This record gives sequence, C-alpha cells and structure tokens, in this order.
Amino acid sequence: MANLPLERHLLRAKDLADRHYDEPIDVQAMADAAGLSRAHFSRVFRVAFGQPPNVYLLTRRLERAATLLRRTDRSVADICVTVGLSSVGSFTTSFKRMYGVTPTAYRASFPPASATAVVPACVVRAYGRPAHVPERKSARFEKPAGSSGP
Repeated sequence: MANLPLERHLLRAKDLADRHYDEPIDVQAMADAAGLSRAHFSRVFRVAFGQPPNVYLLTRRLERAATLLRRTDRSVADICVTVGLSSVGSFTTSFKRMYGVTPTAYRASFPPASATAVVPACVVRAYGRPAHVPERKSARFEKPAGSSGP
C-alpha cells in the first residue's frame, strides 16, 4: 500500500464513505481505509476534496436522506436511522442547514411518493382489464320463488 500515490489512498477512504454511509463509520475508519493517521488523513482529505472527511460523510448521508424523502413515504425518524444517523434532532438541524428547510417541509414540497411509483406494465394490464361477470339466465327461464314444480 505504501507504493500507491496519496490520492489513491484518499479515494479508498472516499469510496468507503460513499458505499457504507449507512453504517456507523467515522473519520478513524476512513483514515484506516486510507492507511493514514487520523490527523494526517483529515488534513490531506480537506486539501484534496475541499471539505473535512466528517462533513463529506454527513453530506453523503443527507443526500441519501433527501432522496428517500422524495421517493418514499417512510417516516423521518426511519430515514434518519437508515442513513446512519442516530439523533432525529441532529438530523433535522443538519438537514435544514444544508437544504434550507426541515425534512418534513422538504418532503411536502414534492409530490407524494405514491404519485411517482412505477408500476410494471404487466400489473397495469392485469388489473386494468374488466372483470369477467358470467351472464345470468334470462328472467323468463327462471323458476319463480316459492314454486316447487318443474
């Protein structure tokens, strides 16, 4: 690993954050993936990518949360946990700082997820067909109620 350029090591850490944003990873885990000390990693990551590694990881999580808010009807608390955050209050504060509105207001500004749901064509055809209702015999051929004869 020592023969690789520094940028390659940093990309390993960045890829870890991109792939495992929903897991409890932190700057130390990212530094370990890069094979660097935490302090050195934080310095060179900021120079290379323009933001500290913890901000990069939080940004990935908030971007995924925004997607889930737009595309699903899951609760804000569930989305918070799904993207790897543990405090709904901190999630709401960070989300508002990044997007300018709370997660609930952000969701309300988009059509409901059910309006954008993709339904396969085979399902549309199967449920869009008229139901088959068997024909009833003509009333003149039916026995009157209460009659017992043929």
